[in-house]
Amino acid sequence: MNTFKNILLYIWQLPQNLLGLFLVAFLWPAPNIRFRGEMICYSERMRGGISLGRYIVLARYFWEGDGDAELHEYGHALQSRYLGPFYLFVIGIPSILWAAWWHRDCGYDYYSYWTERWANKLGRID
Repeated sequence: MNTFKNILLYIWQLPQNLLGLFLVAFLWPAPNIRFRGEMICYSERMRGGISLGRYIVLARYFWEGDGDAELHEYGHALQSRYLGPFYLFVIGIPSILWAAWWHRDCGYDYYSYWTERWANKLGRID
């Protein structure tokens, strides 16, 4: 039953899973670890982090961090599970646009944006 559930969940998140699989193959990150069912990949080629279905790709410097980046991206992975094929439009695109616009001196906390705040809540970051 668990395998069947995982297959259905993968199909439910298929658009972002395909993008995530492509990104992992393109970046060829290492090492890879499993985190609550998701694959977390660390890459020298990433500046930040992105969660696409079951695939989380983080900048290599997060490898020895406090774990908040992994928890935050896991929150996005949960959003993907909840929203399925709607994730990219509801969370993914707005989140990427926010990350592109945001900078340290803009006067806003990065995690004040609703997609990021919700990911932190789901990832249980205080």
